[in-house]
Amino acid sequence: MIKSMPQTLTLPMPEIHEATILHHGIHYLRPEVVLDFITISPTPLLFVTPIAVLFSSLGVVDQVPMRRIPVAVTGRVVYPICTQELPELRGKLIINSASRKLKFLENQVVSPDKFAPSTTQVIGLALEFTVQQPE
Repeated sequence: MIKSMPQTLTLPMPEIHEATILHHGIHYLRPEVVLDFITISPTPLLFVTPIAVLFSSLGVVDQVPMRRIPVAVTGRVVYPICTQELPELRGKLIINSASRKLKFLENQVVSPDKFAPSTTQVIGLALEFTVQQPE
């Protein structure tokens, strides 16, 4: 017998005290914070989709949207975070399905003609989560 694909549900990043930053109604995961999948949903997590990068430059906070490419939650995945608008702002999203955790690491490569390293900082990553709906 052939099993049908599971029904899915897409959830935004929830507010998590001291782990997320709220900016224009969207919650951004702070760098270096380990997020347990159970914080999102008790049902299986299928995909994580990076939505936007939040950064601060010269005291001004702004966000840069990303292409919405879902990252499958299988094994250990290190997904590069880089926007088309500001490729100087980079990071890594590490997803570990065995430990059921993920972590965002900011790894900034700054172009001297656009930003100064001391004044520009990645401060968050907005994510969407695709989970399996309970049957």
